[in-house]
Amino acid sequence: MSDSKPPRTEGPDAEGFYTTYFEGPGFNGIFGAIRSRVEGDRARVRIDTGSARANPMGALHGGFLLGFLDQAVFVGPVTLGRIALPNWAVTLNFATQFVAPGRADIPLDCVVEIVSETGKLLFLRGQMEQEEQALLTYQATLRKVRLGV
Repeated sequence: MSDSKPPRTEGPDAEGFYTTYFEGPGFNGIFGAIRSRVEGDRARVRIDTGSARANPMGALHGGFLLGFLDQAVFVGPVTLGRIALPNWAVTLNFATQFVAPGRADIPLDCVVEIVSETGKLLFLRGQMEQEEQALLTYQATLRKVRLGV
C-alpha cells in the first residue's frame, strides 16, 4: 500500500472554490493545490500553471495536461458528492482530443460532467479550457474503490 495520505480539502474561497491538497511522497503530490467548485450539474477543477509545466515551445506540455486530467476526473466527482473521501477511484480509460495549445501563464480549468453512474463505475466527459477556449476534450471511465472492503 502507498504512503500517500487521503487528500485534504479547505474552503471555499471568494470565488466559491474549495482547495484540495494531495500530500505525501506519491505521484499525486506533484500537482500541489487543486481548486474545484460546483457549477450546476458539473464541476470546474482548476490548477495553476507555470513554466515548469510547459513544453520546449512554451505551451502547456501534453503530459502535464493528461496528468492533470487524471487528477481532475477524481476531484470533480468528489466535488459533486459522488465519491466520498477517504474512498478513491481508479481511471479505467480516457479518450482525449487535443484541440488547441495551452498557455503556461494563466490557470487551467477542467470541466467535469458525470454522464452516467452505476454501482461501481462513473462515466465522465468534459473539456479543459483557459479563458473559455477549449484545449482538450475527453471521455473517461472510473471505477469507484471503497477502502476497507
